[in-house]
Amino acid sequence: MLVIRLATVLVVLGLASGLVTGGCGDDSHGRHAVSGIVTVDGTPLAAGNISFQPMEGQASSGGSVISAGKFLVPSGGGLLTGKYRVVVHAPLPGTGGQASAGAPGEPPMPPSEMIPADWNTASEHFIDVREQGPFTFEFPIATRIK
Repeated sequence: MLVIRLATVLVVLGLASGLVTGGCGDDSHGRHAVSGIVTVDGTPLAAGNISFQPMEGQASSGGSVISAGKFLVPSGGGLLTGKYRVVVHAPLPGTGGQASAGAPGEPPMPPSEMIPADWNTASEHFIDVREQGPFTFEFPIATRIK
């Protein structure tokens, strides 16, 4: 009788541990972590954000905060294979959230954009995410005419 109870307890514990560890795996459902660096005029972008918008009907998009030029979209929220439009935004320092000169209660003025329109509102920059990679990208943004 004691052997049967001990066996039952072991089976229950085994099933419970299987349920717990089964949900903790890195099952990204075909999504890929994407990382890289964003520079502006050769200097890592201090702060901003980057997003990847699907161009081929993929059921995924992704984005990340940029800090010290680096970004990471983890596999859990990563990108499926396909082509994505790259959009980068960064406020000019000291321009965001300032009170407007209008009537009291008006919302603050939006920050001025540091990044040229060809990298955000009119972006024609793309990446291709493939099964075999690469999954690390560099985005050198130029704000000055050379």
